[in-house]
Amino acid sequence: MLNNSALQQLAQLKTNLVAQKDIAQGTVRSTTKRFGFVLLDDGREAFLDPEQMLRVLPDDRVEVEITTNSKDQLEAKLDKLLSSSLTEFVGRYVNKGNNFFVEPDVFNFTRWLFVPPQDRKGLNVDDLVRCTVSRHPFNDGKAQVKIISRLGKADEPGIENRYTAAKFQLPNEWTAPAQNQASSINWSPLVFDNGELDLTHLPFVTIDSENTRDMDDAIYIAANESGWELITAIADPSKQIDINSPLELAARERASTVYLLGQSITMLPSELSHDTYSLIPEKKRPVLICKMQIATNGEITEYEFAEAQIRSQHKLSYQAVADDLNGVKTLNDAGFNVSDEIKNQLITLQKFAQVRADYRLQHTLVMDDRPDYFFILNDQKKIDHVDKRERNIAHRMIEEAMLVTNICAGELFVKNPGYGIFSTHIGFRAERLNDAISLITEDRLDLIETGVIESGLTASDLAQLDKFQQLFKELRSNPNNNPKNAPLLSLLQRMLQAGSLSFEHIPHFGLGFNAYAMVTSPIRRYNDFYNHLAIKRILRGEPAIELDSAALAAQLQEQLNLGRQACRYLELWLQSQFMAQQIDTLHTGTIALVNSNGIGVRLDDLGIEGYAMLAPRDGEIKAQFDSRRLSLTIEGRTYRLDEKVHVLVKEVDVVKRKIAFEVVDQETADRLSAWL
Repeated sequence: MLNNSALQQLAQLKTNLVAQKDIAQGTVRSTTKRFGFVLLDDGREAFLDPEQMLRVLPDDRVEVEITTNSKDQLEAKLDKLLSSSLTEFVGRYVNKGNNFFVEPDVFNFTRWLFVPPQDRKGLNVDDLVRCTVSRHPFNDGKAQVKIISRLGKADEPGIENRYTAAKFQLPNEWTAPAQNQASSINWSPLVFDNGELDLTHLPFVTIDSENTRDMDDAIYIAANESGWELITAIADPSKQIDINSPLELAARERASTVYLLGQSITMLPSELSHDTYSLIPEKKRPVLICKMQIATNGEITEYEFAEAQIRSQHKLSYQAVADDLNGVKTLNDAGFNVSDEIKNQLITLQKFAQVRADYRLQHTLVMDDRPDYFFILNDQKKIDHVDKRERNIAHRMIEEAMLVTNICAGELFVKNPGYGIFSTHIGFRAERLNDAISLITEDRLDLIETGVIESGLTASDLAQLDKFQQLFKELRSNPNNNPKNAPLLSLLQRMLQAGSLSFEHIPHFGLGFNAYAMVTSPIRRYNDFYNHLAIKRILRGEPAIELDSAALAAQLQEQLNLGRQACRYLELWLQSQFMAQQIDTLHTGTIALVNSNGIGVRLDDLGIEGYAMLAPRDGEIKAQFDSRRLSLTIEGRTYRLDEKVHVLVKEVDVVKRKIAFEVVDQETADRLSAWL
């Protein structure tokens, strides 16, 4: 028997051996092959062989022992499972022999997961299902899943919506407390007990799309000696939904209404967003107003926020208003029985919008108008046709009114730090600043020589709002004064950051505003709703809401991005189905992407994107790809961003959501158009 001294020596030896091992933690990354990798927290990457990969799932957090193999590569041996994020997912129910599995719809994950007999009831092969991991494979390499629900067959009407909502785990049910709170909210009687202004005598109107049901904002405008008095009245769900209430918590989780094709997953229960809080004509409603004085040159000279009550007089449509103002068809002919007072107000709003647009052109940044594409679904919930609509004067009228309102909210939060959520945009991505500077210097040295941009342009210069504005204003306002303007603008715009939410005062470079905070859609955007709560606290002299502001902004941004991904996923699915019926049709499109193998093209008539392979990876066709300027040259023909091309629809893979185009020259396009 070993004495105490010997035991101590063995224990110390064991400790020393453990200390000598390279133990690290990281995240599992799967591949399309049987092997995978662990992305270590210290930045290293270690190989996981097929046997080890059987014990883990994508994005598992693990502790591993690191060794070096015969190829001098880092290799990981699993030691501990720290956590697993793959809990709920969607997939296809499949079988092999007498056993049944789920083929998960998870990126780079090609394994089938076993479904035990007790979970197979009511299922048929090729059913699309929603499931969860009931047994993790870490201990013995054997995973099991539990079926939560059957979503349907791939050919069932509406399966695309159900599957997409499940795949992205979009919340589509309400907790009992949230539903109870929603049921308790009504306007019988409508009580105003916070000193709200009574503006029911003013002729407010809403202008929206024909099928809009959640009407967030109404407009009143009147000309005066100084310019215009503009009042935007915004629906006010915060009147009865306070912070940390069940409905507020539910809205916070959702972050926004998600507009999937053919279905809306609302941020608030539909009875609230479509009825109770919606600014329905002739219904008295609580609102948050922003009363502004706009000077004759378009400058905002005064503003104030207040709680109020209004009664909208009409629900007008963009098209009807535009037709009336353009003399195409009167509002009365379109079925809107409006008074002369309303007609005059619309003319006044048009004048305001034009002046304000001119002001922004001089002092901020104005984006080019682009058409909207509406995908019209049939009874089978498939795309029947695409309705392309150009933005009209009515859209711009409402846009200008909403912009000034959000600018005022931003300035209010600048004066009251820590209260509201800013919508921000910080310009160029940090890793692309040097590329941007080199391209500007190469293509538009004259901007520096003439003083439009100061000499010695640096990264810090382009991180300043005024320098950023000067550059883009020149390129956008004078697109034809230099042949390099258009391609340079295309390149620079693709180097920009995405917008984000922040409680910190950060300018919005993309719009050219010093401060911008959205408040105009509180029924369908949580940050707008939160800003209503914040403004009311400022008006009442109350302290700011006590929340982890950084965590809240990050959570909202993550959920907003998830909603956008879901919308894009569904659109690609339905678009690929639609384009499968358009094989060999000819279209004109705009180059939206350039890489070393080909170009991505957005069809001008349909707004649908596909890819044209110009230089296959077999290397038989020689091509020169300029990664800085995103251009591809093949046999003397150079393809650049935003250029027009003619394409034929050649192949569609609905499963992979991929649309393949073939580029044709002008002569071929002319010849084909005579036959097709």
